[in-house]
Amino acid sequence: MTHRHAIIFTGGDAPHERAHRTVSAITAATSDTIIIAADSGWEHAVTSGRMPDILVGDMDSISETHLAQAHASHTDVIAHDPDKDETDTEIALATAIDNGATHITVMAGGGDRPDHVFAMLHSLAADRYSPALIDGHLGASRFHVCHAHHPVDIHTQPGDTVSLLPVGGDAVVSADNLKWPLVHETLNARASRGVSNVATGRVDIAVHDGTLIAFTTPTQINTTGEPQ
Repeated sequence: MTHRHAIIFTGGDAPHERAHRTVSAITAATSDTIIIAADSGWEHAVTSGRMPDILVGDMDSISETHLAQAHASHTDVIAHDPDKDETDTEIALATAIDNGATHITVMAGGGDRPDHVFAMLHSLAADRYSPALIDGHLGASRFHVCHAHHPVDIHTQPGDTVSLLPVGGDAVVSADNLKWPLVHETLNARASRGVSNVATGRVDIAVHDGTLIAFTTPTQINTTGEPQ
């Protein structure tokens, strides 16, 4: 089976420096990588040294200069009507699936639009994208989308903060190498029990029912936002 890795750069704030290092690692290790920019995510992709293969969205936040650069390049520019039912990130996710991605990594900076962040996190868990392994960066945190019956190995260091947040409903989960291990525990989607656990090693997560997003944050972040 061919494995294709898609990297999506969203709009909003620039991705954290840790995200740029992840992009470099992916492109160095994977021969078949596709770069997708969602609207003003174009600038973040180019800043990271990657020319997008595809630019999607309603083009309401990308600058005229960057849009002209996209049209002048070899990038496939796919503009959408602003009166649409999907966010630009959702369009980028669907584009990745349509282009055969089996692994999707989303680079998002976070920013001052919590509604966009909330919508993005819920959309990542949608069944339509489940054929692909989905992970990414949100600010200084790394995240992994974990579906039922697909074990996930999280690359954590002792002391890292690990939060397991169910989306779309409750999730039944087991997770080891945590200060407070979970064994077939039900995490309620309307409660915060899975927040701020602590890794004691490399965390393995098994979701028995439902879907959750696992967030990992380095044990220490200094004032410049760099992991220690």
